Parts: sequence; C-alpha cells; structure tokens
Amino acid sequence: MALRRPETYDYRLLQAEPRHLDEIARIEAESFRVPWKREFFESELLESFRYARVLTRPDGPPPVVGGYLFAITLYDEFHINKIATDARLRQLGYGRMLLEDALARARGVRAAAVTLEVRVTNAPAREFYRTYGFREAYRRRGYYQDGEDAFAMVLPIDPSLTVETTFFRR
Repeated sequence: MALRRPETYDYRLLQAEPRHLDEIARIEAESFRVPWKREFFESELLESFRYARVLTRPDGPPPVVGGYLFAITLYDEFHINKIATDARLRQLGYGRMLLEDALARARGVRAAAVTLEVRVTNAPAREFYRTYGFREAYRRRGYYQDGEDAFAMVLPIDPSLTVETTFFRR
C-alpha cells in the first residue's frame, strides 16, 4: 500500500488548543472502536511534557481539523499516544505529515526512541509504521479496553541503539 504525499499542503500543523477539541473528539469517535473522551484530550493540553498537534485549515471546505497527534516525552522515550486523520483525508499523506512532525520533535528532545502501541488486527497501521523503521518489540496482552492485544512498536532514534537495547537496558 503506497501512500501519496499531499498534492497540496492546504493544512498546516499547529499546537492543539481547546478550540480544536470538538473536531478532535469527532475524528477520534469516527476512527477508533474505543475512543478517548473529549475530556481526556482536554486534560492532555494542560499537562507538561505533552506534545499535541493538529492539522488545521481555517479557510476552505470542511474539515477544519484534518488530523491530530498526541504524544509525551518520558525520560529518553517519545511516546505517541494518539494519531488520526479525518476519514475524508486518508491516503493523502496527512498522517505522514503528523508522524514526520512527531519524529522531528523526538529528535529535537534527543529521545533515544519513539514508541507507540497498535492493535494486532490493524495491519495497515502496522505497515505504515514499518515504512518508517518501527519494529514490533513485543505484544501487550489485553491492552485495549475491549480486550484486544497490542503490539508495542519502537523506532530507535539513536543509531547505536536497537529495539532490544532500547527496551531491555533498564
């Protein structure tokens, strides 16, 4: 599955703000079987060490918010908690814009690795992350509220590290 770059970058990346929450919650509810509540996103905006970005387009046809990414820096890891794009904008490269922005941030804070969880049944997402060099480090049994397992995926940023040294050196 080859993903295209956006033909036009009519969306731009901005820091997520409370005014974006309704659209973030809408995309979340349309994208995930067990969505985060709007209040959880709201609390994420107030916490330190969080990285919250939205793709937004103030002018033009809907959607105004085309996607979002929420992440946290913990010690030497940059962990992506949520990433999603509006269904109308999928396969156009906007998810890549969000992920590449997050990877740049991870390098900027000198993270040793970028981590995330993905449903074992979500083969398209797992393949998407693999195109960036993420590897499935291990399986988290019953990780999601509905009981489905997740793969913890890792992308070492420091070239001297491997998935194994990133996760098992502590």
